[in-house]
Amino acid sequence: MGFTQQGLSSRSGVSLPSLRKFEQSGRISLESFTKLLMVLGGLEDMVTALKPKQTKFNSIDEVLADQEPPKRKRGWRS
Repeated sequence: MGFTQQGLSSRSGVSLPSLRKFEQSGRISLESFTKLLMVLGGLEDMVTALKPKQTKFNSIDEVLADQEPPKRKRGWRS
């Protein structure tokens, strides 16, 4: 996109040392990562990826009713 580190830092609100650390080590806070995604145009893709999948349950009662009782573990005694 042609941003310099300084330009990306000022547009996103992420400090320049944090941006450099992210580029070198891959470590960054979630807040700073979100700010960078907003500037770079990847936020919608992230939101789409994090949407929960449709489950077969509509209520907590259905979840509890679907649970199987724990199976007894049998082992050898020494």
